[in-house]
Amino acid sequence: MAPPASEKLIISDTEEDLFASPSRSPRASIPKPAAAAATEPPRESRYDAEAARTATLERELASLQDTNAAIEGVIASLESARGSMGTVSTTVTSASTLLNTWTRMLGQTEHNQRLLLDPNWKGASQDLVDAENEVVMRAQAAERRAAEEARRREEARAKAEEEERVRLAGGTTRGRVTRGRGRGLRGSGSVGGQRPASGLGRTASQRGSGIGRGGVASTRGRARGVR
Repeated sequence: MAPPASEKLIISDTEEDLFASPSRSPRASIPKPAAAAATEPPRESRYDAEAARTATLERELASLQDTNAAIEGVIASLESARGSMGTVSTTVTSASTLLNTWTRMLGQTEHNQRLLLDPNWKGASQDLVDAENEVVMRAQAAERRAAEEARRREEARAKAEEEERVRLAGGTTRGRVTRGRGRGLRGSGSVGGQRPASGLGRTASQRGSGIGRGGVASTRGRARGVR
């Protein structure tokens, strides 16, 4: 009997299962890896993230706008307060001016009252004359002070000149005294050297020496004779 052809031997999975051992469990199907599905998120989740981010940014923008509005309100309040302070300052200045005017009026009224009650007051014309006299007296006093100051400066200048002149004169006198002392020393040196100053001195010295010598000679002769 001829062996069957290999082309006709076609064994299917079902036939293999038939020949398989009854104790062997059927093969489990191997699941496909889901790495590609995990790396690419679905389109719906990406859209939700963008929407949430946009909503967060809108909330932050609204918060910043509210903060800016509050700051602008504070600035407007400060500007209004500055205007109010300017008004208050103007009012205070006006009140101070009025108070000063009122004070001057009261002072003038008191002065007039004193003048009217003063028995020595001779009227406004006399007051004008007294005021003119006071001005003249002040001018004269100023002139006297100026003249006194000029006199003091002149005295100080004259004193300084006198001191300078005395100092220069003292230096000249010292030079003359030094020269006189030098000349005196020279004259005394001539006397110490026994130099005759004139012919008369020489004659007198010669005469004196002759007399002395004669006296000595006669004495010597007498002494020899006695011996």
